[in-house]
Amino acid sequence: MSTQAIKKCKTEKGKDMLSYEGYIYTLERKTDIKLIFRCQRRDCKGRCHTNPTMDAILSGPTEHCHAPTPDLVPVFELKSKIKARAAETEEFPSTILHSAMRSFPLDAAGQLPQGDTLLRTIRRQHPAPSTNNDNQLPDNLKQTDRGENFVLHKDEKLIIFTTATNLSVLKTCKHWFVDGTFKVKKKKKTSN
Repeated sequence: MSTQAIKKCKTEKGKDMLSYEGYIYTLERKTDIKLIFRCQRRDCKGRCHTNPTMDAILSGPTEHCHAPTPDLVPVFELKSKIKARAAETEEFPSTILHSAMRSFPLDAAGQLPQGDTLLRTIRRQHPAPSTNNDNQLPDNLKQTDRGENFVLHKDEKLIIFTTATNLSVLKTCKHWFVDGTFKVKKKKKTSN
């Protein structure tokens, strides 16, 4: 029974994962008395058994067919950290990523995914604004932070977002440049 350097983290899908002696294991099965982990690499037959709280190795790791990759552990920890922070806060993705990268070890930087990939991971964790059953926007999205009405016009096909202050600014401008998104929703096909 060993307690040497067990690091716990989560997979991308939120399942238990651990690192021990430079190898990364994902949870394969649970029993009442132990957890059985297998090597993260699919072609490897390495296994280890821990107690249910993942504090101690009950059965030492079996042989692996590859070298240990201790540099991957900080990458998984970083991903877990940014996902949790993105789900809890409304910070910008770049802010979350930069603050998490400050404590990232430089010797593991070669194992990091590209910055765009990490930013996409963060954006996917932010909860999407919900509509109620009548497809109405929630009240917090109908007003600005200053309390001004933000929905100028709304019907089945069109929503115009602006404030009275923004319209008064536009009145003073000589040139307007406009962009729009058209044909976002495909028409339903009908069969003859």
